[in-house]
Amino acid sequence: MYRDGATALDEHDRAVGAILIGEALIAQCERNVERAKDARFSHEHDRWTAMREIHDDYPEIWRQLDRARAVLAARGANTTGYEELRPHVRPTLGVPSETNGAALDPDALDDARRAVAELKLAVPGTDWRAIAKRTTALVDMPQLHTNHRFAVVSILTVLALAIVTWFSAIVPEKKPDPAAAMRRELAAIADQRKIRIQILGGAIGDRCDPSLAHEYVKLLVMDGRGDDAESFADGYLGRCGEDTVVENWANAPRPRR
Repeated sequence: MYRDGATALDEHDRAVGAILIGEALIAQCERNVERAKDARFSHEHDRWTAMREIHDDYPEIWRQLDRARAVLAARGANTTGYEELRPHVRPTLGVPSETNGAALDPDALDDARRAVAELKLAVPGTDWRAIAKRTTALVDMPQLHTNHRFAVVSILTVLALAIVTWFSAIVPEKKPDPAAAMRRELAAIADQRKIRIQILGGAIGDRCDPSLAHEYVKLLVMDGRGDDAESFADGYLGRCGEDTVVENWANAPRPRR
């Protein structure tokens, strides 16, 4: 029988790590919802980029939380609150709209926040304040080799990026330059992709998880890291067996240098 009080769980625990990643993705979705609603992002490309990231990240929130629930349930933890909430959550942040065909329902993130709270109640032996203090210190470490440490650093990076982006967005520009705005947007997309790669790299480790592997190898190729994608595919296919999606992305044509 699982005993919460017997062990003080930390960020190295699989369930706790999945909950932390879920919280980071919720914060990222909140930032992209604000970007999509902000009238200053008038270009269709800006809105499309935010919407695409939302639709990618929102399902991943629930994959991480479901993974945490499965680990906790296997230990005998009481996950009834999460299980009662899960069937009623919104499958997407998008809702029908008469004006532009699609709109965002930010209240859907409330379900995710409640789900995180329910899962945290299932692990009362976890000192979340201590974890936050340790992860702040981890940001200054020169190199981290543990998968969950990578995930924790990624969480803090996502939150810091969200704060910086929000402050930069509220500062009015006297002479807006569309070309400069586009360059900044592309740079932000590249930064977010790198953060996502770091999160997935820490989450997949040596596991055989097709959904994480597909997204990870795709992002590596999109980030111009074809050699890393090929190296990951060699290890993953040798460890987990044939996977045409991983193989096709790893062998995708690369742009000329």
